[in-house]
Amino acid sequence: MGSCSLKAQSTGEKQIQPIIISQNILTTEEEKKIEGEIMRQRVSKIKQKGALFEVRKGSIPVMDAPTAQVKEVDKSYRDVEIIEKSFEKHFIFTTLTQDQKKVIIQAMKLYTLASNQTIFRQNQPGTSFFIVASGLLEVLVNDIRISTITEGQGFGELALMHDSPRTATVRTLTPVTLWGLDRNSFKRIIEDLNVKHYEENKAFIESVSVFAILKPAQIESLVGSLVTFNYAPGQVVVKEGDIGDLLFIIKEGIVSCTRKNIEIKKFIKGEYFGEQALIYNSPRTATCIAVTNVICLCIDRENLNTALGSQLQAIIFKNSQSIVIEKSEVLNKLSHIQTENLINAMEIKKYQSGDIMIEAGTIKNSVLVMILKGKVLSGIDTYEKFACIGAEDIIEEDEDKKYDDDLIVDGETDIAIITKSEFEKSIGGKYQLVTDNNQAFMILKHVQLFRGLSNDKIHSLLAALKVEKYADGQVIVEQNSEGDAFYIVKTGKVEVSIDSHVVRTITKHDYFGERSVILNQKRTATVTASSKVECWVLFQVDFMRIIDQGLRTHLMKRIELQDDNLTLEDLTYVKLLGKGMFGNVFLTIHKTKKIFYALKTVDRRKIYAYELQESLILERKVLMQLDHIFIMKLVKTLKDHKRIYFVLEYVRGMDLFDVIRKMSVVSEEDSRFYAACLIVILQHLHDRDIIYRDLKPENVVVDEEGYLKLIDFGTAKIVNGRTYTIVGTPHYMAPEVILRKGYTVAVDYWSLGIVLYELLFEKVPFADEEEDPMIVYEIVLTARLRYPRLQKPMPEVKSVIDQLLNKNPSLRMSAGFEKLKSHPWFSFIDWEKLLSKDIKSPYLPKVKKLDPDLILEHMRDQLLEGFLAKEETDNLPEPSGKSNSKWDVDF
Repeated sequence: MGSCSLKAQSTGEKQIQPIIISQNILTTEEEKKIEGEIMRQRVSKIKQKGALFEVRKGSIPVMDAPTAQVKEVDKSYRDVEIIEKSFEKHFIFTTLTQDQKKVIIQAMKLYTLASNQTIFRQNQPGTSFFIVASGLLEVLVNDIRISTITEGQGFGELALMHDSPRTATVRTLTPVTLWGLDRNSFKRIIEDLNVKHYEENKAFIESVSVFAILKPAQIESLVGSLVTFNYAPGQVVVKEGDIGDLLFIIKEGIVSCTRKNIEIKKFIKGEYFGEQALIYNSPRTATCIAVTNVICLCIDRENLNTALGSQLQAIIFKNSQSIVIEKSEVLNKLSHIQTENLINAMEIKKYQSGDIMIEAGTIKNSVLVMILKGKVLSGIDTYEKFACIGAEDIIEEDEDKKYDDDLIVDGETDIAIITKSEFEKSIGGKYQLVTDNNQAFMILKHVQLFRGLSNDKIHSLLAALKVEKYADGQVIVEQNSEGDAFYIVKTGKVEVSIDSHVVRTITKHDYFGERSVILNQKRTATVTASSKVECWVLFQVDFMRIIDQGLRTHLMKRIELQDDNLTLEDLTYVKLLGKGMFGNVFLTIHKTKKIFYALKTVDRRKIYAYELQESLILERKVLMQLDHIFIMKLVKTLKDHKRIYFVLEYVRGMDLFDVIRKMSVVSEEDSRFYAACLIVILQHLHDRDIIYRDLKPENVVVDEEGYLKLIDFGTAKIVNGRTYTIVGTPHYMAPEVILRKGYTVAVDYWSLGIVLYELLFEKVPFADEEEDPMIVYEIVLTARLRYPRLQKPMPEVKSVIDQLLNKNPSLRMSAGFEKLKSHPWFSFIDWEKLLSKDIKSPYLPKVKKLDPDLILEHMRDQLLEGFLAKEETDNLPEPSGKSNSKWDVDF
């Protein structure tokens, strides 16, 4: 295997490390040696990760050039020339625009130092980049001089990306002056300019009438696909008669539009041309020439169709139909899938002014019409764009209602139309039954027991629901009786009583008895109808028929895992699982239930010293949203005056990093299995607006059944829109993260592509042999994707990787994970069986079965606190004042 992952280090925001290092308990001496070596490497890697975020003396970072005099001064032409020339030698600046360089040069400060002064020390975190204006400096590694730095040379650029440790010490040999730029200033300038650039481009796209109907995600895709072109005065932009496939939006300047050498119009900033050629592939009808220096934002037909998924006109029609559905009180009760099916089933028709769209006497419930463009008149009624005609009628059975007047088109008009029979076919049945089931579906999705099930399984359960009616005062279930059904209140109200005392009231869309479909438990309460009641009922026999034994076993484990009443006093220490800079993870066992948990602890002294409050709040918030069979489950968070605690599912196995090295050869079939697991995981995250941001083999455990489990959420973030922080591991980091251009969930697609490539070809595709992050970043940004020479062609998987490693985020995502899952390379994957763990996994880690009784007997008199405190040897001050903050109220 390639060595890249051994050197991979995460970077970015403060992270709480680790979640799990190694959870194997091996038996033979040889296995223990292997485990020890893995532990040593893993601890080493985590220490390296931690060093990237290390802050000395509490939360105050070590500053570069502490003895320098620092001034803000005007720069001469010569100063600017020196700085610009130096920029050419550092890729971090070569990727910037002239505007960005100009602002950065203005922000650089003049540092003046005497001889024998230290600029920064080896292994300390860096904050600034410097260019030598005058003087001589030396570079030392392990106190040995390896080179000198003279006028015009720059050094320390990695500090502008993140606070990784300096790889060398730099000292002055003579009095020197330096131009310096700190990371916070650089970050602020780049982010501000990128945000401005993005917002301007977004505003331009939204100002183009042909794009006005697009949804936010589609606008985002288009903005990501824009290309900037510059034109000098007199330069031809487009020529009359040429076949065009570019839309031009003027960002700066003036363009003259002529037809047969006669000027017919001037286009200025914010205006656009070329949309007809873009949409219809028609010849240019005019020549456009730059009058001044012109900057145009352009998008071509191929990128447009890739970003939006089909022809633009079809997208516009579908978006218009979506708007009509959202506005309709009848149609907006349909599910997303039903809405899509309805839109796809409707016929688009075009009418000219005066055409009769629907004749008088037509039965009202026979047809549904949406006005997408134009206007329709009927007697005294007028139907404008986005109006819906017949929605209230089509869901009724009354065929006596008819239109009294013709519906006549006023002006050029586009409509979408569908008959009653096709309407019901598209939504899956009668409207009332379908929408009732939609409500039941949403309830089932939120029931703890069913959260780990796929939508297909939930729909199968939905089909098995029976509607039962109960009279006022009728007992629905009785305390201590055998439970054989799960109930959702459809209408009415019921009372829950224990030992004849009413403890709560359940109303419409509440539910009860869910554990009885999987656990043979007696009812813990009596439930009585307190009015006329209708319930959806799922009987245990139907549940057992739909949910196979394997999946039931996994659901049982997750039910057993959940314990809202769990306290620290319930847990007994077993062993240390891993240590990180900020937190420790211990294996613990519940004293009575004998269930194993991973207990992650973070010392409050570290929380306040390193300002980890926001990171912990975010991590909890992310984990609280996740409940998936392939994601480590958060059971509960706890707190006391010493620590914050995360009680987590204990995942036994080995991380994917170690597994793929144990396997020696990972076949294409094995790679497909692991990639499919990762797709399912990322889809679950992205559906909840969570970006993972550091997907790599070290952050994924292969559990004892051979399936993947995502375990570390220190870099995950809930994002609506774009974020700019540089977070991740260089070899797995998407280009837009490195460039600070702002990014979305598309960065996880890139990391997935890197992991898939690594599985197949035993190395990462970019900078596999490089350890210097700056070199890695440069190669990721500039290198072409290449494949090793192979004995047999692999066109299908290559096309998957090509898409995932597209440097344009919009094209990388294409139409999302559903489209990716339908790729021919994944045709061998049964996604339902994957979620049920019914596919044979490529590798089963060797794990020793733990005897809970033996452990509890051995640790019976041991206090958990003693073991936790033993690992907290850092010499940190006790919190003062800050400990009274309300930041941890939800823990």
